[in-house]
Amino acid sequence: MTRWTSILRAPLLVAALALGSVALAAEPLVSVPSTPDASGKVVIKGKAVAPLANVTVRFANPQASPIDMVAQAAADGTFALSFLPPITGAYKVTVYDSAGRLIGQGNFGVIR
Repeated sequence: MTRWTSILRAPLLVAALALGSVALAAEPLVSVPSTPDASGKVVIKGKAVAPLANVTVRFANPQASPIDMVAQAAADGTFALSFLPPITGAYKVTVYDSAGRLIGQGNFGVIR
């Protein structure tokens, strides 16, 4: 390999490394507990979302209208949202990013 061949390949290596880092970007993760805590609240947590972006969390129970709540992610891309379920039963949780894309979901149940 000549010196010129090495110099010509350097931009290709830089481009490949840049593309590789984009491919390794973390996907958002959402955590939904299966039951409320001792105070009766459910805390939905997430990470790897866009820093300072709004995240919409929808709580759906078959016996009631869905409840949408918005949380703002911190500068490090994490968020936490506390919810006190108004009625007993099964809830489906769906979480959307600021563009309306689904980034996570889960279920929990409330028994009183």
